[in-house]
Amino acid sequence: MEQKDSAFDIQAYMTAGVERVVKDSIRATLKDPKGSAFMASFALASKAASKKRRIAEDNGEHIPPFLIASITSNCNLHCAGCYSRANHATTDCAPKDQLTFEEWQKVFEEANELGISFILLAGGEPMLRRDVIEAAGDIRNILFPIFTNGVLLDEKYMDLLERKRNLIPIISIEGGKESTDSRRGQGVYDRIIRNMDRLSSSTGFHLRI
Repeated sequence: MEQKDSAFDIQAYMTAGVERVVKDSIRATLKDPKGSAFMASFALASKAASKKRRIAEDNGEHIPPFLIASITSNCNLHCAGCYSRANHATTDCAPKDQLTFEEWQKVFEEANELGISFILLAGGEPMLRRDVIEAAGDIRNILFPIFTNGVLLDEKYMDLLERKRNLIPIISIEGGKESTDSRRGQGVYDRIIRNMDRLSSSTGFHLRI
């Protein structure tokens, strides 16, 4: 008897991926009361968002659970081999046609209404747009990983990340000190490690290299 292949359900696949991330995050924050409390509330919000996306899918409208938001083309480093600078997308001049704070705020609010659960904040270097990251922190039903080089993590950012647990810094590093500094600039490795240690002690984030 011939068996028909069932159609691949991309919505179910992506929803399952979100649920796995949430479960893993809850386990990772068990020793951090604030982080654990946030992840428990986010798990409920994520479940409600999944329901919104399923209803939209049943009505013929596909809503992705993930978005990538490149909130600036500007960057504070000049890494060797940077594709963005090679393509002249990143320069040392002020970016042209960059979305305003109000426009990004509207994007995040609409994403929340649609049932989107994750928005990766990228650049350039996203931490150059502190205003946009602060706006993201106010949308507590969405988790915002921030793909950053880690150099700009100052005291104000430490305080923001401690208060807004939906902002998750993802710090990029080449590996060891020699390879990092040879590509990113002398002294960058030590600055990143110092900021990671400060972030871990001030917020409870457990960081690994």
